[in-house]
Amino acid sequence: MKTEIKLLDGSLSYPLEKQGYNLNKKLWTGDALINNPNVIKKIHKDYLSAGVDYISTSTYQISYKILNEMGYNLNEIKDVFKRSVSLVKQAIKETNNKREIKIVGSYGPFAASLSDGSEYSGKYNTSDNIIMNYHKENMNIIKELDIDTILYETIPCLREIEILSKLVEEYKKEVWVSFTCNKDIEFRDGSSLIKACEILSSLENVSTIGVNCFSPLLAERAIKKLKEHSNKKILIYPNSGEIYNNKDKDWYGEKYFDSSMIKKWLALSPDIIGGCCRVGFEDIKNMREEINFL
Repeated sequence: MKTEIKLLDGSLSYPLEKQGYNLNKKLWTGDALINNPNVIKKIHKDYLSAGVDYISTSTYQISYKILNEMGYNLNEIKDVFKRSVSLVKQAIKETNNKREIKIVGSYGPFAASLSDGSEYSGKYNTSDNIIMNYHKENMNIIKELDIDTILYETIPCLREIEILSKLVEEYKKEVWVSFTCNKDIEFRDGSSLIKACEILSSLENVSTIGVNCFSPLLAERAIKKLKEHSNKKILIYPNSGEIYNNKDKDWYGEKYFDSSMIKKWLALSPDIIGGCCRVGFEDIKNMREEINFL
């Protein structure tokens, strides 16, 4: 019996941008989580209506480090993380969805705390200990959350994978790790994706590895590479193909993503597909329809 391909949600920032929400802030989509949570809940509900199996929390750019620097105390920081989970649960309940929905905690790389687009270079001018402590501080809070899966996403360099690999086995829950890559299907700084696959393949509670926020034109090659070099489930969720401008905090260029690509991805049998930046509700709905045709 063929294993059903599961569906992750799409971009959180894109629906906010389309509503005119100003995301040029240190917290990015986390600003809406704190200051306009009903908007976040509505986006979750729209993705649920599109037919997803997994909903991710609005915490990609939320961290102990950033919130502490902004003056939040530990209890207040924990409340922000918990709110992200509560909003997903409310959305699931209010949508009255008959599909079994899993909650995925979304957590960004160290670059997310810099708010300078370092995800797209993978170059950190800091020590391993600082990166390690960043993730440890978040981990202490994440451990308390009522979520099904922990997702570290948009990891831009092997160096950060090596650091995370020393931490994630502390979790008692399933962990997913997703890389972001360059046109050669290596990390953004040119370091080895194959080496990362080897490291993560040895970790028992890492169930899934993926690639996200990269051109959809590269998705087929990425699926093949992950399948060849890892023993984990495969997750793929590209962006629209547009290019992020770090300086202007905006996207430019051509949107390459289209529905015809989805069939090609599904033919390679990834375990989970979805969308990243600039991929919205209609794209995810199309993915659901293509999965249902299998």
